Amino acid sequence: MAYVNRAVRRVQASQFSRLLGDWRVGGGPLAKQLATAVEKAVHDGRLPLGVQLPAERLLAGELGLARGTVTACYDLLRAGQLIVTRTGSGSTTSLPPRLHDRLSPWTSDRGRAGRSGAALDLTKAEPAAPFDELLQAVHAAADALPAVLLHDTADGDGPSALRTAIADALHAQGFATRGEHLLLTSGADAALNLLSAAYLRRSSRIVLDSPTYPGALAAFRAAGARLVAQPLGPTGWDVPALDRALQAARPSLTYLVPDFHNPTGLLMGEEERGELRRRLRAHDTLVVFDETMRDLDLREHALPPSRAVTRAGDRNVVYVGSLSKSLWPGLRVGWIRAHPDVIRRLAALPLAAALAPSPFDRLVATRLMERREAILDRRRAQLRVQRDHLASRLSALPWCRFQTPQGGLSLWLELLDTDSSRLAALAATRNLFLTPGFHFSPDGALDRYLRLPFTLQPEALDTAVDRLIEAHAALEKAR
Repeated sequence: MAYVNRAVRRVQASQFSRLLGDWRVGGGPLAKQLATAVEKAVHDGRLPLGVQLPAERLLAGELGLARGTVTACYDLLRAGQLIVTRTGSGSTTSLPPRLHDRLSPWTSDRGRAGRSGAALDLTKAEPAAPFDELLQAVHAAADALPAVLLHDTADGDGPSALRTAIADALHAQGFATRGEHLLLTSGADAALNLLSAAYLRRSSRIVLDSPTYPGALAAFRAAGARLVAQPLGPTGWDVPALDRALQAARPSLTYLVPDFHNPTGLLMGEEERGELRRRLRAHDTLVVFDETMRDLDLREHALPPSRAVTRAGDRNVVYVGSLSKSLWPGLRVGWIRAHPDVIRRLAALPLAAALAPSPFDRLVATRLMERREAILDRRRAQLRVQRDHLASRLSALPWCRFQTPQGGLSLWLELLDTDSSRLAALAATRNLFLTPGFHFSPDGALDRYLRLPFTLQPEALDTAVDRLIEAHAALEKAR
């Protein structure tokens, strides 16, 4: 952006018209039109945060406006907290707390959930960036990058401050971990793809929960594996039934999500974990435990769940983790935690370098890990409020039922009188976008279910439920 003087972080009045484009559109006062144009420029990145806007007199002359019009525009921007004005320093661009303190990405509802007609996207269950902490981490990472580029590699191998930070975090949770137990990847999906390349052949069998994480389904299908679904009950896992499925299928790999399961939010109990440990000893299968939701424990004052399998020296147990659900999906950092022999085998694969996080992502993640607990505490508190709000609204509806999840990011809604595909299609005509249950099924079933993320703000969740009710009413009317 040549029109931004980065040395002094100032936008020149002579370039402002070019930056905003054709801003005199529609009706209404010019001050309002100009303020709207500035807001859009901030939101889409044309106008960076923290830059100084032109003085009112200079901008008025450049745009051919009365100075009072520009003054009124700046007043509107200040009222919306889109600029901050300090005596002697002018007015600089900012974002209001309602945007950078929110849990859901701004694009999910465009910050306008209460307005009629605004689109609501509930197809993704993911948190927004921790705005202030992420900006600080990015600036610190940029300062450190030159030295890293001289000495570091992008393959995730060798000593790493991020690997040490993740190992320390796992160790603090009671899971003895050293750097040699970890291989960094560019997210959990990358970890699953790497494991697929190492352990699967075409037509290899995989036993996995139903429903389960769609990213895992995509990775295993791409590898040509045969998926064997093991249904989850309303309250969780049937370990004896899982044992029988393992005996019958003799899978190369078993994929389980025991901690705040995606999409149901279920948590495997300690008794089930103990029984699972005993029964897995009889099976020759690589067991992959996906822990990407583990940090999103929404129970009050509860001890963290134990790891599903903790036997020392076990080469058939692998844990997959990620920062995407707990911190930010845009940060492509995940890991595989396993026996050092398994880690060495995986690191030797040519694909490992391609699926490693970039040096810059690793630098940013290392800085964010320093603020991890504070970010998580804030997010858990927000998620509890939003989960309970959504559950309260849905509990009054006679045509659906659900279990309130103990953690995670979403609620698994069972429909009692229709299928989710039809309801989702009608909801889409009301600008509410949902994911039907079959997307989470290894065999295309589960069309009586909907995943409803509770990452949106309460007022957006209210609008979403209202539109869902309208869609269901239209469905009943059409019968």
